[in-house]
Amino acid sequence: MGELVGALVRGFIVLAGHVLTMVDTAEFFGARRRKARQEALARGEQVKIPCVLRDPDLTDGREQQGRLHVGGGRVRWLAPGRPPAAFEPGELTMQAVDEQAITFHAGRTELRLHPDEAPAVLRALGT
Repeated sequence: MGELVGALVRGFIVLAGHVLTMVDTAEFFGARRRKARQEALARGEQVKIPCVLRDPDLTDGREQQGRLHVGGGRVRWLAPGRPPAAFEPGELTMQAVDEQAITFHAGRTELRLHPDEAPAVLRALGT
């Protein structure tokens, strides 16, 4: 009887392990954080939206992960090891979109962020 219970428990653990690997926990927790940022913006608070930016002036023309500081005036680019800088790309044109990212171009500037957060950034930039 003990062997049967042990086999069932081991089988359950293996099954649970397979199910957990199929669940995209990063997307689940990311959705919660995006929703919290959207609610904070709706309350008029400032938020930092994660993105990837390529800009000749702000990132020396290389792709760099950072955040856009949105709310309370001008949009600022925040990147590790760099001082905050005004982000004024001009008119953004959408280039590509999928479930994970939307890409905008303005001249030599490229901005990539999650599609759920694009409307807030576009409003803040006035485009």
